[in-house]
Amino acid sequence: MTVFAVAAALMVAVLGLPTRAQAFPPPPAPPLPAANSHGITLTQWTNSNLLSDRRMFDATMTTSAIMQPRGGTPSIDPVTVPVKVRIWLPDDYVTDPARAYPVLYLLHGGFGDFEQWSKSDAGDILNTIDRRTFKGIVVMPEGGKAGWYTDWAGHTQGNFAPLWETFHMRQLVPWIDANFNTVDNRSGRAIAGVSMGGLGALRYAADLRDRFSAVGAFSGGTTLADDRALNRVADSMLGYGAATSWNGLADPNYRVFGSPLERTEAVYGPQANWAAITPVGMAAAGKYAGYAGKFAMYSGGANGQGVPSGQGESDIKTWNDQLRTVIGTSFTPRYCTGPGEHGWDYWRNDLRDFVQYVYGSTPPAHCTENGRTGNTGNVPWVAR
Repeated sequence: MTVFAVAAALMVAVLGLPTRAQAFPPPPAPPLPAANSHGITLTQWTNSNLLSDRRMFDATMTTSAIMQPRGGTPSIDPVTVPVKVRIWLPDDYVTDPARAYPVLYLLHGGFGDFEQWSKSDAGDILNTIDRRTFKGIVVMPEGGKAGWYTDWAGHTQGNFAPLWETFHMRQLVPWIDANFNTVDNRSGRAIAGVSMGGLGALRYAADLRDRFSAVGAFSGGTTLADDRALNRVADSMLGYGAATSWNGLADPNYRVFGSPLERTEAVYGPQANWAAITPVGMAAAGKYAGYAGKFAMYSGGANGQGVPSGQGESDIKTWNDQLRTVIGTSFTPRYCTGPGEHGWDYWRNDLRDFVQYVYGSTPPAHCTENGRTGNTGNVPWVAR
């Protein structure tokens, strides 16, 4: 904090002057015509109170999908836990009520939460999304610290389990359309995510091809056939399990124990079925055919490095290469890759590229100019 900032804070305290938040109170959250619908019960709807933008709002809700009793008597009562969704409305949303807006769903990464995309040291969408290009609604839902964007097949040590795909795709999407002025069909929706959220975006786009017209994965997982991928899921069950935001972080009943295979099967079900529910296998089944011209993948690790914290971005590159090869038999996806790391300095620029690619009048020529920046070394970012 600067000397001037400290002096200003002291003057506010001593003189009783209003803070900036007090002097410029946020506008009230717009009314929701179907607040309790589609399996969702709204418990709070407020302005996010971000001083840099007053058009961001937080919805706190409950749903029987998060969590469900399974395996015995649940250790938590009630078994449902509150989940949050952050929603960023366009500048003219209130003044142009007759207009229908496109919706971009952004899924957070592992160990993150619904705030991740809007934090200045993470997604920073206030400065990352160009509102001249994308003039729609951005929806950023909670997905669990290690929820993996699926309906869990097994359960936690405490006998409960989350159904994230049910909540996001069968409840939240129609809830958003019922409460906001949206283009409420496939052409009006896009989905993208980072890391664990990239895998989620790829899985949702393949499973529900009638929901979305564009998909983007930023360092997303694509397979469980590699033991390194399996171990990431398994380790997250020990570290976080079914925890959401602050719920369950210190409670062992939210964890999943057992062997790495058992912990991963608690999320995805029997190993024999994994090929059919992961992106490489879904691509082989032709489930991305409808996304030609609106399918984008991004990864670092192209120089075999990019692993300063053991994040394994070179593994991500290998798995994305596999997906690109399979998809390439039906159409050429946008694939931006280079020597980057598993971090937000790269993912913010992936989002910039994706928004321009999907919503811009002229798609980016190549990733070097319109994709990632801050890369090191002599290997350029290339679109393949």
